[in-house]
Amino acid sequence: MIQFRDVSQQYEAGKPIIQNLSLNIEAGEFVVLIGPSGCGKTTLLKMMNGLIAPNSGEIIIKGKTIKDWDPIVLKRNIGYVIQQVGLFPHLSIEKNMAYPLDLQKTAAAQKQERARELIHLVGLDESYLKKYPNELSGGQKQRVGMARALAADPEIILMDEPLGAVDQINRAVLQDEIIRIYQSLHKTIVFVTHDIEEAIKLGTKIVVLNQGEIMEIGTRDDIVFHSKSDFAEAFIGNKGFLSYLNIVKIKQVICPFNGSAAEKDITLAVNEADPLIVGIRRCLENGVNKIGVRNANGTLIGAFDLGCLSRLKF
Repeated sequence: MIQFRDVSQQYEAGKPIIQNLSLNIEAGEFVVLIGPSGCGKTTLLKMMNGLIAPNSGEIIIKGKTIKDWDPIVLKRNIGYVIQQVGLFPHLSIEKNMAYPLDLQKTAAAQKQERARELIHLVGLDESYLKKYPNELSGGQKQRVGMARALAADPEIILMDEPLGAVDQINRAVLQDEIIRIYQSLHKTIVFVTHDIEEAIKLGTKIVVLNQGEIMEIGTRDDIVFHSKSDFAEAFIGNKGFLSYLNIVKIKQVICPFNGSAAEKDITLAVNEADPLIVGIRRCLENGVNKIGVRNANGTLIGAFDLGCLSRLKF
């Protein structure tokens, strides 16, 4: 879907921003770019969208080099979400979301129908369509920004720290919305963040960058437990491990009951949808080695103890 072949980028009279970088992004992947400030994350995104041309190397989008794409057609085929959202204050939410369709001269009835689909997709109701940006909270504006990026049904969505200005509670909610949208639509997403927990939560592939080079690339299990790069291991560190415990669900490590009488007397329990860290905390708080696990119906279906963690496949 997206290929970087030995790409370099250097601004005039400055040090290289991207250095001989090669990267393959397959269709349907959720790729998260993470690294310290100035490592080249946003530059990579802008090069994918044709906003910046590389000094050397090739960028290939859907089998065609960036140079062979009409810049306007390329931008219309890629959704772009940024931290500042950039909604037009004088347009209603419906017209903001339909703006990419205006550029394609889509019929009014189709634009209205698409706006209704999108407002539900991002977790808002149709009453928001007639509102204006100044009537929305920061989190609601980000939802509208995501909807606008999806309006023309692009195969590729680029997100440049879209949740960076959102408070922690709404950020977690919006992360869940992004995962739901990704699983529903199967788009290819490239997401820039500086937040380690966000990267581990969202990405099917995580790319750790430093000074314009790829330090590590892999799944969250690879990045947290099998890092081959000293820089990536130091950068992700214990926060990556704690993030992992806060994201992976207990249902992935449930130990089935063995039928002992002691198991029938278990009174403490957690839910199978709770993260691992909840199970660990409950055991430590109560000075026990084992607690029960209930399903969504409240039925006791197994147990959790620290030994269950060995069931994870790293």
